[in-house]
Order: sequence, then C-alpha cells, then structure tokens
Amino acid sequence: MAVPAHPEYSLYPWDTTSTYVKEPPFFQHITKEVSPCRDIRDARILVLLGDSVTTDHISPAGAIPANSPAGKYLIRQNVSPPDFNSYGARRGNHEVMMRGTFANIRLKNRLIPGVDGGWTLWLPDGEK
Repeated sequence: MAVPAHPEYSLYPWDTTSTYVKEPPFFQHITKEVSPCRDIRDARILVLLGDSVTTDHISPAGAIPANSPAGKYLIRQNVSPPDFNSYGARRGNHEVMMRGTFANIRLKNRLIPGVDGGWTLWLPDGEK
C-alpha cells in the first residue's frame, strides 16, 4: 500500500514522534549540488583500533541496555526498557544509532589499554 503524500514532504511523511524512524538532520537541507570540501580543524581522535576491526565491531547490535546512552535517550522519549527492542530494530533512528556507536562490549580502544567496551579519552584532558 502506498503512503499518501504529505504536503510538506515529497518522499516520506516523517512522524516526529516515532522512536523507530526519524528524519536525520543531514537530510533536511540536502541538495543535488555538492558543497566544496572544507578543512577539518581541531578534530580529536575518538578511538584507535587494530587492523582487523570492521564496521561490525563499531556498529551497534543486540539489546539496548537501559544504562547505555541509547537506553537513556529512549527513556527520555518515554519508552520503557522492556519496549526498547534492539539496535537492529531501531536502525532507522539516527538518535539511537549514534548513541550506540562503539557500544560493543568487546571493543578494544587502544587509547585506553586494558579497558574493553565503548570507552574513550576526552582529549586533550585525558579524562576517561
């Protein structure tokens, strides 16, 4: 069944209350023209990984823990922990997925030797 067209949106009538599918902000002003590249300034490293790490290691998967950044976000959206579902089910919500990046409990960030999981150092201060 086709979704009826919304007067403001020509492709998809985004439901702003959905916690499963949200319009990502980078779609809001997208054009066919490509903007010129700009220099990246004052960037900091978030994670230093080994050679055998793939996107599967840094992409969120599995259950969403209530005490995780993604879980706390969902709670603020009035979603109860039993209704969190999984990262895979909520992959259409960039707010959940960006909070789940590096959430793999076996991830080894070389910035913090001996600590597994989604931890990093706040640079330049060095706070864990």
